[in-house]
Amino acid sequence: MKQEILDLYDNQFNKLDKTIIRRVDEIPEGTNIMQSYILIKNKDKYLLEQATERNNYKWAIPGGHVLSGETSEMALKRELKEELGIVDIQYKKLDTIKYPYNSYIFNVFYSDTFIDINELVLQPDEVVQVKWYTKDEIIKLIDNDKIPRGYAYILKKYID
Repeated sequence: MKQEILDLYDNQFNKLDKTIIRRVDEIPEGTNIMQSYILIKNKDKYLLEQATERNNYKWAIPGGHVLSGETSEMALKRELKEELGIVDIQYKKLDTIKYPYNSYIFNVFYSDTFIDINELVLQPDEVVQVKWYTKDEIIKLIDNDKIPRGYAYILKKYID
């Protein structure tokens, strides 16, 4: 697997002149790494992707880490293309937030662009399947520990 270099950020979301190697280096005290995620809603359902065994087959929001030199939008577009084969999607940025439980900063985006999940091209080493879920179904997945708490934090805060 190719090593991913990540920029570090302070608690006010300012990029520092420091990087780490993902899954090799620890995030230094007082710094953060950044991720971009998108809530894709069609009708009354949200698109979730099921991770591979590496992430215990749990459900996630599309997106991922912002690599060194990328903007939050560049990372979002790269992740959507890599994970799901999505290259043409309209979206808006909802927020940038500090995750209170560790050293993550989340960029949260939203789209109501129509997505036909049968036309998606899934990244086999990251995504097992995708499904549409209602808010109530997502809350049940969270309650049953089927969604990791970082994604759960975003979902609880932004889905309506």
